[in-house]
Amino acid sequence: MSHRTAARPAPAEHPPASFPADLAPLLGIPDLATLTPAQAAGRACVWGGGQLRLDTAVDLGETRHDGVHYFPQSCWPCIAERAYLALAPHSVDCAPCHDRDRWRECPIGGGLHQLRVTALAAARGNC
Repeated sequence: MSHRTAARPAPAEHPPASFPADLAPLLGIPDLATLTPAQAAGRACVWGGGQLRLDTAVDLGETRHDGVHYFPQSCWPCIAERAYLALAPHSVDCAPCHDRDRWRECPIGGGLHQLRVTALAAARGNC
């Protein structure tokens, strides 16, 4: 009788290549003072609060609060939601974002849209 060993998923890249770090500030990463100990330690999503797994957690990069460095993490579903929420106020005053043929020319609007699409695809594959 043969035993099959389940393949273990590789740890996620930190931050993943698909996560544009320059868009992170637009997502509204919470201050350290507002996080639970699990969120501050990167064991829970900074927005949803759900427990994170090593293979699906997304490192949002280094952040500072009152001189303290911390490394918030999220799940892909929350990143998709935050990208969507950030896109709405940006696009109000952005001419390229209002143009059906030019919206991809905007680095912020196009970047947030691509981040949302990537996050939704990752969420379907990792939940």
